[in-house]
Amino acid sequence: MIDLTAGLIILWGCVEAAYLCVLFAGGTLGLFEKLLAPALAVGVILACVLCSLYRRWQQKRMPVTEVQCRILVKNGGISLVVLAVAGMATLSHFMGNYVVDLTDAVYEMAINTADSGLLMVQHPFTGQVAGSIPRRLQILGLSTLYAAVMDMTGVSAYTLMGQIIPVLIWLWSLGIFFSLGKVLLRGREKYVWLFVGLIAFWYVLTSQSEGMTGYRLFYAGFSGETIRACVLLPFCILACCRKQWLPALLAVVGEATLVWTTYGVGYCALVTAVFFLVTLWQNRRARA
Repeated sequence: MIDLTAGLIILWGCVEAAYLCVLFAGGTLGLFEKLLAPALAVGVILACVLCSLYRRWQQKRMPVTEVQCRILVKNGGISLVVLAVAGMATLSHFMGNYVVDLTDAVYEMAINTADSGLLMVQHPFTGQVAGSIPRRLQILGLSTLYAAVMDMTGVSAYTLMGQIIPVLIWLWSLGIFFSLGKVLLRGREKYVWLFVGLIAFWYVLTSQSEGMTGYRLFYAGFSGETIRACVLLPFCILACCRKQWLPALLAVVGEATLVWTTYGVGYCALVTAVFFLVTLWQNRRARA
């Protein structure tokens, strides 16, 4: 899961680079759509090459045995039922008619961009012209990507950002928590499925509490803050637990291009710094 998530972050980085080129050149949504396919192609190639090279380097540095890679599913029937019920409850929620957080900045900016064909023409909070939008907010290209997908496919904003994206983020999040469970429950692999099922249920239980992760996932699963909470933060913790600092740094960069942080100094950066300092302290104690 680390390789897949790292590859997707690299892919997103190429899309963000294309968006920044169009933004600073004063281009339109149409120009970004023309650059989107080449950016995706370059991103796929770059992600495959870099992840493959990094995996080979990791295997030479710390060889992984077959026992470490294998997940025992013996006596896991109850855990599978728990996960299945949680998944059905989540998916049935998205299939019904529910309210999307229409006040979210990403949602408003995506609709404005798709309607006008221009990038960053209206501040999502104040309704003023583009000159009032802070540069740190302008460089976030997630809303423009949604606008491009809506314009090219004809999919409505509600369908794309209210139903499709949250389900993909939910599945992605559970996959990362599955890998994290293998690390945290080492030696008790049969409980990994139960761990993931409980995470899924936690999303459902917190879906009615505004501000909680479950609420963000169900009603604003398209936003950068949701992607950070459900994907990037657990991925960063997973990478740090395995002492894979390059994927952790990718999480930091991914957060900086998705969420309005202090130019990259966000939660992922703090988590990585804490884990790194603790690792240095442990290594120093081991040598003493």
